Amino acid sequence: MSHYSEVAIELTDEGCLVAALSRLGFKGKVEMHQEAQPLYGYQGDVRTQRAHIIIRQQHVGRAANDLGFERQADGKYRVWVSAYDQKYNKYDDAWMGRLKQAYGVEKARAEAKKRGYRVTEQKLDNGHVRLVLRR
Repeated sequence: MSHYSEVAIELTDEGCLVAALSRLGFKGKVEMHQEAQPLYGYQGDVRTQRAHIIIRQQHVGRAANDLGFERQADGKYRVWVSAYDQKYNKYDDAWMGRLKQAYGVEKARAEAKKRGYRVTEQKLDNGHVRLVLRR
């Protein structure tokens, strides 16, 4: 049985987190819950970890466990990802980096739109994203 690791990245906006996960290929595959729900292992076993935002194992990869994002009292999300999925399904530091980037883009877009800007996005050859804001 694979154990879960706690990953610390600063995510605070539920909508931006869900949009970032959609950017990474999970569109329509994300569960959102008001109350934290249990995560399940690859054999259907209930884990002690709970989460408010969940990607179920069938969307994660072969022999995968659920991925979870648990909202903490301070509003930040704790990411639950199993050691197996970090190693074999590539939900590793590089994936966390892509999640952080996608979250940052979504957060910047949301804040710019709140302030009345129109936002266009350009993906650069080096993997960076450029946002252009216009009034």
